[in-house]
Amino acid sequence: TRTILSSAANTASRVAGRRTGGLIRTAFMGCADAAPSAVAATALASRYQPDISTTNTSTRTPARRNMTVLSKQSAEEYKNLNFSERAKKTGRPVSPHVTIYSFPIGALTSIVNRVTGCAQSVGAAGLGAAELFGGSGTALDLMSTIGAQGGVIAAGAKFSVAFPFVYHYIGGLRHLAWDSMPDMLTNADVDKASYALAGSSVLISLGLVVV
Repeated sequence: TRTILSSAANTASRVAGRRTGGLIRTAFMGCADAAPSAVAATALASRYQPDISTTNTSTRTPARRNMTVLSKQSAEEYKNLNFSERAKKTGRPVSPHVTIYSFPIGALTSIVNRVTGCAQSVGAAGLGAAELFGGSGTALDLMSTIGAQGGVIAAGAKFSVAFPFVYHYIGGLRHLAWDSMPDMLTNADVDKASYALAGSSVLISLGLVVV
């Protein structure tokens, strides 16, 4: 009988799960094994039984978080003010930076390098648009007309075309040299290269104007 009951308990344990099977096994065990099995079952049940004293939500204090609530009027005023006005109103203005910063020659030549690149792109796009919308030879006729004006107009037009090309080309060579020889990237060498870039670009551009 004991063997049959034990087999039944094992079968019930596999069907109902580990915890339920343990309790059923204890219920069917008899004689000398009944007492220790009952103790084990009680300990197992108490392990998975929730503590009512700790799960009583009526005695818990809900968590609170402080938050700032803006009135509708304050929100509208904040929305209408830009950054400078808000900084001035709160007495926390932005410290001056670009307006008082003395740019070194290396920074200035780097900025001009980008400006000349953009100028070449705009000029090339303008000539291309003239050819597309005005027909073949429109760009050539436009340049011939400007050159025929002579004097300051023709010289200024030539310089405005020559300088961006020359400056950007020499600036590219300067960066190529810096990439190949990083030891040249010292403050003194950068200043020397920047002055050489600006001076040579102006001289070569003036030479092209005369030609």
